[in-house]
Amino acid sequence: MIVGWAGFAGAAEAELFARVRRWFSADWEPASAIAALPALADLIERGGGRMLRGSTFYEDFVKTVLTINTSWSATCRMVAALVAEPGGGSFPEPLNLLDYGEDRLRVEAKLGFRARTLTRATRQMLDDGAITSSGEGSPEQLNHDYLLALYGIGPYAAAHCRMLLHDFSRIPIDSSVTAYLRERHGSDPAAFTAEQSLWGDYLALGYRLTRLRDKLRPPG
Repeated sequence: MIVGWAGFAGAAEAELFARVRRWFSADWEPASAIAALPALADLIERGGGRMLRGSTFYEDFVKTVLTINTSWSATCRMVAALVAEPGGGSFPEPLNLLDYGEDRLRVEAKLGFRARTLTRATRQMLDDGAITSSGEGSPEQLNHDYLLALYGIGPYAAAHCRMLLHDFSRIPIDSSVTAYLRERHGSDPAAFTAEQSLWGDYLALGYRLTRLRDKLRPPG
């Protein structure tokens, strides 16, 4: 990977490389995934499993919440609103969002019910030391049960956040997943999970790569 930048002092090099590594999951080791998913090994070797992520866990968490019960265009609009106002041109850190406040998030950024979810969950994660003031997260503390216990966080959001930490043990089930499994595999999420039990801790990765493989196959 070649990384280039301009406008930053030399002292920022380590931070820049750390962010780029996180964006592209460059530190993820795929060997165990290849062993668990031999039929999909070619896709893993070509980069499958290296999740595209934000600069911090907190950015991934907020963006996940902003996908709940809404369209992709609305998610993009809400993210843009957070960058423009509480973030001041970049993605807001936890304290920026809390200082902006639930009411302004709901009315001015138009986050709706997600405003309360984000403010309460952000405060809880900070109080528990699960995230830092800059938004870095502790993967060990941010386990699935902990995320589920946060205000407003359900199975989909918890599984999606864990997947962005390279925990592929659960599929983040939403309407898109349900529709795809019904149309392409004639099953529902529970049946698909049972059928692919041998994938073990790589169930969600197997699902994602199966879907990618179906997309890449030529018609017929």
